[in-house]
Amino acid sequence: MELAIAVAFVLLGFFLLMWSADLLVDNASELATNLGVSTLLIGIVIVGFGTSAPELFVSAMAALENKGNLALGNALGSNITNIGMVLGSAALVRALTVERNTAKRDLPFVIGVGLLAIGLVADGLLSRSDGIILLAALIAYLVWSVISNKDQPNSLNQLSNGNSNLKTFALTVVSIAILMGASKLLVNGAVTIAEFFGVGELIIGLTIVAIGTSLPELAAAIAAARKGVHDMILGNIIGSNVFNTLGVLGITGVIQATEIDTSALWRDFPIMLAFTLLMLFFALFKGEFGRREGAILLGGYLAYLVYLVAFAV
Repeated sequence: MELAIAVAFVLLGFFLLMWSADLLVDNASELATNLGVSTLLIGIVIVGFGTSAPELFVSAMAALENKGNLALGNALGSNITNIGMVLGSAALVRALTVERNTAKRDLPFVIGVGLLAIGLVADGLLSRSDGIILLAALIAYLVWSVISNKDQPNSLNQLSNGNSNLKTFALTVVSIAILMGASKLLVNGAVTIAEFFGVGELIIGLTIVAIGTSLPELAAAIAAARKGVHDMILGNIIGSNVFNTLGVLGITGVIQATEIDTSALWRDFPIMLAFTLLMLFFALFKGEFGRREGAILLGGYLAYLVYLVAFAV
């Protein structure tokens, strides 16, 4: 009976996360559109960070319950899922062209962020001081993104629904509150399932929770691919992965110092970097993510999942 309730919590948590994150992105995007900011900036700051809100809340709840490796697995797994599943699936829907500035300026920053995180936790501990450093880097990146992208063109005026800014802001706040409740359900259910089957927190975070909290990114990316808003997709991936690495791990470290599962150091951090380097390679030397590149990314991600299930559980 306890297992059935846990499964119900996970399913309900997934549904509420998807619905509330979608509500959050829609209304936050409308606010940004009314301000006339760029498509890429909306993708990075609003869509990317907005769709990463589930990861933030899930990881914060996990850290509060002394489940730091669940939070770590969620952050790393979400980054890998964003590139492999989300970007790969979007590229299969429609070939995605890459702006040269995006490839040369923003994508290397994602790699730098990953290297910073690895350097901080190489001692096997995500400490509070590590968390503060990561959060400071996130604030610096936010400021830099706004300054560097503020003069870029905006192609999203058609997305405005005509709601007042007050109503849109209120809906944004409501969606965040729902995200918090949904994340609590998801963490409780996932931990119960993990304990029932004897599966480690890290693996649950890398698979079930990571995929579940990446569904908003997937929905946003596929919708943007159908509309041909390529910069929003890449901005979504860039912003989400930066936020997961700096924000999610930073918040986790500040809330509760966590001893890192050694599997994350030798397996999952390198895999996250490998996917990021592959994304950078396609962006720089191909100039687009076509169906072939999408198939490579998605195939690599599925192989990673098979490896986790077959050998790591």
